[in-house]
Amino acid sequence: MMQVIQMIWNGIGGLGFGTVVLKALFILFLGVIIWLLCELAKHIINVFAKLLVDALRYLAVAIRGWPKDGEKTDDSRNRQ
Repeated sequence: MMQVIQMIWNGIGGLGFGTVVLKALFILFLGVIIWLLCELAKHIINVFAKLLVDALRYLAVAIRGWPKDGEKTDDSRNRQ
């Protein structure tokens, strides 16, 4: 991947007056790609974290059993 980026960077170098503008646009483009990948990773991490929390809640219910009607749990207090 780095070889492709270096090839593009060196190819932009010999274009005369517009070289600075093209290189700036290329850097901006690479920044946007990195930003999009980070946003995608953040979204995937959030989805898996929510799935893990739900799985642990179901596991807790399977182990302890469903809470009785009059019983107050920390989770029910947090949702009100």
